Amino acid sequence: METRVESPADDQVTSSRGWSDRKRGLLTGLAVAVVVAVLAQFPLLHNRIFYFWDDSAAAFLPDWHYIGNQLLNGTWPTMSPEMWMGGNIAGETMMGLFNPLLLVNYLLVAVLPDLAVSAILVKTEFLVILALGVYLLARNFGAGRRAASVTAIALPVSGYILYFDAATWVGGLIAFAFLPWVWWSLRKFANGELNPLVAVLIGYLAMTAGNPYGALGVAVIVLAVAVEQIAQRDWRRFGKVVLVGAIVGLGTLVVYLPLVGSSAVTWRSSAGVANDGFMVPGIGDLLAMSAPVYQPQFSLFGGGTVATVPIAYLAWFVVPLAPWLRWSTLRHNVRARSSILVFATVYLVFLFGPSNLWLFRWPARLTGYVYLPVAIAIAIVLTKGLKTDHIRERAGGSLLIVLVGTYLSWAAAPKNVAWQVLTTVLVLGLLVGVVYTYRKRPHLFGGVLVLGTALMLLCQVSVFTGNYSVTPWRFPHNVSDLQARFADRYEGNTLFATDTPTLSARGLITPEGAWQDVMLTNMAHTAGVDALNSYSGIGDVKFASALCMTYYGGTCTDVFPKLFERAPGTTADLADVLRLQTVVLDKTFESEPTPDGWSIAERTDLVTVYKRNEPLPFPSGRMSWSASSVTVDKDEKVGENGERFTYTGEGRVVLSMLAWPGYVATVDGKKVEVEQGPAGLMQIDLPEGRNAEVELSFTPPGYGLGIPLMAGCLLLGVAYGVWWEIARRRTRTRAKVEEEAAATPAS
Repeated sequence: METRVESPADDQVTSSRGWSDRKRGLLTGLAVAVVVAVLAQFPLLHNRIFYFWDDSAAAFLPDWHYIGNQLLNGTWPTMSPEMWMGGNIAGETMMGLFNPLLLVNYLLVAVLPDLAVSAILVKTEFLVILALGVYLLARNFGAGRRAASVTAIALPVSGYILYFDAATWVGGLIAFAFLPWVWWSLRKFANGELNPLVAVLIGYLAMTAGNPYGALGVAVIVLAVAVEQIAQRDWRRFGKVVLVGAIVGLGTLVVYLPLVGSSAVTWRSSAGVANDGFMVPGIGDLLAMSAPVYQPQFSLFGGGTVATVPIAYLAWFVVPLAPWLRWSTLRHNVRARSSILVFATVYLVFLFGPSNLWLFRWPARLTGYVYLPVAIAIAIVLTKGLKTDHIRERAGGSLLIVLVGTYLSWAAAPKNVAWQVLTTVLVLGLLVGVVYTYRKRPHLFGGVLVLGTALMLLCQVSVFTGNYSVTPWRFPHNVSDLQARFADRYEGNTLFATDTPTLSARGLITPEGAWQDVMLTNMAHTAGVDALNSYSGIGDVKFASALCMTYYGGTCTDVFPKLFERAPGTTADLADVLRLQTVVLDKTFESEPTPDGWSIAERTDLVTVYKRNEPLPFPSGRMSWSASSVTVDKDEKVGENGERFTYTGEGRVVLSMLAWPGYVATVDGKKVEVEQGPAGLMQIDLPEGRNAEVELSFTPPGYGLGIPLMAGCLLLGVAYGVWWEIARRRTRTRAKVEEEAAATPAS
């Protein structure tokens, strides 16, 4: 019997076929990216600031603009004292200081003139990244190109992801967008198809996004893929998956250690389990995942009980097509696909869990995490096509499912009945089109599903123009115009004494209203004002208490009199130890006769502006008070967050900067303790000295351990990747030699 040896022509055919498959895959991926990028613009048809909304406008975009400018200036921005509560950038974690992709985006935001435009570009980018990750993951689980692209397009524009993560809480979108890539790369690596360094780097990107939900997602993926290897009784692959997971986890601790290290002074220091029903969905909400205008009912911001957007929506076809799908497909290769089940089970438990679980709050945030494995499973099933026997029975089942979704939508929000009827008619028409094209024009089958996704999105953004379950803010977003109005108008440390409830009650939350005279959140700093008001996810308990300040920078109505009360432990009032130079007082807030040393500089219909009469000492520094036994000779800022001053005598001094953990003070090179003084300000008890020099410097808590650990883990990942590549090439060479030896006729 003659052994057949492959000819060069055979190699060429095989190579050509492989290239053709890759080419089709690349083109399909490109189509997915383009379609999602286009669909992401639909919300802008009715709302040009759809993506410049709530926390995106209050914190993320202003912080990205600030970080980008600092990077352009050659500064690594871990701490900004002049941003006060919002200045602990390293401690906020979600600013992604170690994520190279995010840093590039921050540079982009810094050079673009409009924050709303920046929001559109960056969020479209991450919606596309999410779509491509879902596509690759579905393909990795065995879904066909068309089926994978259908669900990959649907998931990024599903209700929660679009209206909450993309529009408002963009940190959630960024972290979630990386997760399908993590899952894909880890499975490819486990199956010997991908260098472990790729999995390490993708895992690093996901973890350094800084979102705790994303970090939990990476951990659950590692668990799910590890269980998948156990299910297949492959302990060697199990060990490899655990090793890569450990490298990623330990290597990115540096992102989260500053949060833990700062917790002693913040309002995020408490942990526990509680359930107040806030943003806790019900099982029935998942049954309506294909009802385009269904609004879930649970406790929301502002005392609302009905969501203003379709949070529970996944895709119009998932549930209505259930009677037509070949569900038995999911029984094939169950062990090899068991990570889908593990991931889905874990997040279903979390989704219906308590409203507060340690760092994790509001389970509705996990809707996308539950829908990710659902999307993958649907792609696998759609690959096998539809069942077209017993058409009447299946059509009746679909009709019943759609009508139940319509009823649930009407029951939750009867006022939207016209849109409920319209979407019902559209869904039923699309279902007929799906079945018809599958039977008569199967190559158009996926196209009809995508067309339905686009039509449903168009309906949704027409009736739900924005997420009014949270704060729209409606800030002006042209940076140069904003700075031209505010930067030279309010000098030095400035307090905006106002709050959104009083402004909202007067209908002033508009660019033409309140934001002509006042500015809250971190937008105040984008406007060029050294405002004590800022947005913070972690806060500072003593500072917030002293100024009765909210997490977004609003103040209580009696804050103005508090400013001129004696600061505890000093002989100065609070305004002096804060080095306040300007107070912008809402006219509806409590006032008092103009304090000594101050005068009224401006009056508008909204505010009275108070300014200090005399310049403060040490204009280049932050020294705000010293005991009579201490004479401060010179004080100046050093860099973005440091300080240097000289003194004679001994005693206590206070500086107008928050005493965040991580600050170190030395007197002539010897370390002295830094304490929290009045309003959380930095307080130092100085030893006796003559012309002694004090140096203040800041290093985020945990960097001493976290940065070497990160460097070591990345080097370990590189070494593992090199070893894997060498071993793979040796295996291939050995196999080729053995094949050639077997093909050589015996002499």
